[in-house]
Amino acid sequence: MNHDRLASVGHNNNGSQVLQTVQALYHFSSGNAEELNFNKDELMDVLEKPENDPEWWKCRKENGQVGLVPKNYVTVVQKTHRELGISGPPTTNYDIKPSMDGTFGGKPWYYGKLTRHQAEMVLNQKGVDGDFLIRDSESTPNDFSISLKAVYKNKHFKVQLKDGLYCIGQRKFGSMEDLVEHYKKAPIFTSERGDKLYLIKALT
Repeated sequence: MNHDRLASVGHNNNGSQVLQTVQALYHFSSGNAEELNFNKDELMDVLEKPENDPEWWKCRKENGQVGLVPKNYVTVVQKTHRELGISGPPTTNYDIKPSMDGTFGGKPWYYGKLTRHQAEMVLNQKGVDGDFLIRDSESTPNDFSISLKAVYKNKHFKVQLKDGLYCIGQRKFGSMEDLVEHYKKAPIFTSERGDKLYLIKALT
């Protein structure tokens, strides 16, 4: 890891411009004096994203400590109460709720314009195996994706809308509700080892 540009690491740097606020996904113990120790869910301000060391961000903890943080250990917090001048806990990527707008607005499993990355994050944070959500396709307008929490790796399934029918693989359904009910009873995926995955319940 190249730390040439980070001579100020370890010093309080309250005058630095905050690029983003991040929240720790895991506990991290530093390997040297230039890295920060932090706990899971701890909030930090990103001060710099060094071009010569892209996997590490220079961050400041709330106690003023400044140091390097592995970027894959944190997630960017969306609009925070601190930025808005409001007291209270921050609103993070995990405060994602079913959409009240869009094609299936109001359905407990419909999350609208959610990205694959956001779906992964919210399933990992809040879901249990078998929890699922349905979101608008990022790549194809009018199509959808089902994101399912699974044991080893979350699964994502494309649902295409063709001639008024909802198609997944070779199967066709008259409505998304029919598709969901079908895959609550029949496996939506079967692994090479014979493990079967079902849509057990909408993410809550």
